[in-house]
Amino acid sequence: MRRTRTILAVSTALVVVAAATLATAAATAGTRQTSGVMAVVDVGDPFDVTDDVTQVRGDLIGFWWTTSFDLGVATRSGVVTGSGTERFDGCLDANGSGTCDPTDPSGSLYLTFTYAAKFDPTTFALLHGRCHHPITRGTDGFTGVTGVIQMRDDPETGCTYYRGHLTLG
Repeated sequence: MRRTRTILAVSTALVVVAAATLATAAATAGTRQTSGVMAVVDVGDPFDVTDDVTQVRGDLIGFWWTTSFDLGVATRSGVVTGSGTERFDGCLDANGSGTCDPTDPSGSLYLTFTYAAKFDPTTFALLHGRCHHPITRGTDGFTGVTGVIQMRDDPETGCTYYRGHLTLG
């Protein structure tokens, strides 16, 4: 009888550990929808967007940098297009705690982007802008990641809203 209780207790403990491990893996693996807000927190040279540091909040937590920008079109009517590369350093807030916890996937995401915007031709104020960001690779907890992030600028608040999906391996 004593041996049966010991085997039962050990079996129960193993099931609990296995369930916790599977729950953690399920929280970090698969496709995750993401959304949140971004705001520039440090502007370097106003004519060089690669100097700007942007803080990211929401499902992604961390910092975002433009690492290269190539101007496409700039018209007299205020239309501007461009493309380039970007990097995100931080985490996917998989457990919704609002912070990067040790169980949250974290590392760097590398992305390409295409950008389109309309500026006031007289004041150069941003009227609207959006961009498309395919993920090209990730490091650490983002190794093997795929996905796309879409962004929309809000000229009234100065913030950028993002939404998209990440598929973690």
